[in-house]
Amino acid sequence: MEDESTLIMLIQQYAARFGMTFSSKAMEDEAIKQKAMLLMMQAINGTRGPVTDEDLGL
Repeated sequence: MEDESTLIMLIQQYAARFGMTFSSKAMEDEAIKQKAMLLMMQAINGTRGPVTDEDLGL
């Protein structure tokens, strides 16, 4: 449950800053979801730009 609420908070912060810039399909595959979470954290922290489907291999 904590993992799920962390994910929701991360997505909310990311979406508030960038909008949704990648497909929701990313959340269906655990490996891609983990990569998406890392890239979203980097984007929120300003170390990279918005996450795209291409970044996630979709």
